[in-house]
Amino acid sequence: MAEPGHRFVRADLGQIEPRVLAVVSGDPELTRATRQDDLYAPVAARLGVDRPTAKVAVLAAMYGQTTGAAGQALRQMRETYGVALAYLDAADAAGRSAALGAAPAAPLRTFGGRRIPLRALPADADGDIGRAAAAYGRFARNAVVQGAAAELFKAWAVTVRQALIPLGGTIVLCLHDELLLQVPVPTAEAAVAATHRALDATAAYWAAGSAVRFVADIAVISRWSDAKP
Repeated sequence: MAEPGHRFVRADLGQIEPRVLAVVSGDPELTRATRQDDLYAPVAARLGVDRPTAKVAVLAAMYGQTTGAAGQALRQMRETYGVALAYLDAADAAGRSAALGAAPAAPLRTFGGRRIPLRALPADADGDIGRAAAAYGRFARNAVVQGAAAELFKAWAVTVRQALIPLGGTIVLCLHDELLLQVPVPTAEAAVAATHRALDATAAYWAAGSAVRFVADIAVISRWSDAKP
């Protein structure tokens, strides 16, 4: 609960992983989808599936799933969003190769330049080596997205923190892609506007040159549980 005389401002980044994927891969079709508040709606229209299936297909692509309910949609994604899938596949291949002892041509790094650790399987590794290498590949394809998303989130959090100083507010929780702020009641709406501006400012330099749009769902509440569905 917010302290007396204060409110929480809960800010949740919307569909951050696919929006980050659009930036780091430079996929023009996925970038176009980010112009919508609900990115999965235009993706569903392009793939000819319903929204839940489109969401599963996008997430499956980032986590290395190739079968299941979204299998056909995933195959369609390779045709429609080929640039993004090629970026993920390259990371996957780097992870698999490293696991099998082949040194990559260049270190695998996040969009912000952090090196992603890729290691060879132990020489005495037991079990199915191919399956273990595939797991390393899935790690790598997800790390290039999640690592970049973490960098964006941290930059946004720092920018929000600075904006809260004149408003008497503070960040009380950072959770994955969510910020929870506590601000005096009179400055709550100003904090909402400042948080939106902070996201725009962060995206402008973090994704400089990209047309990808980032969005945040922001609400003023008294209890954190009030923001949960």
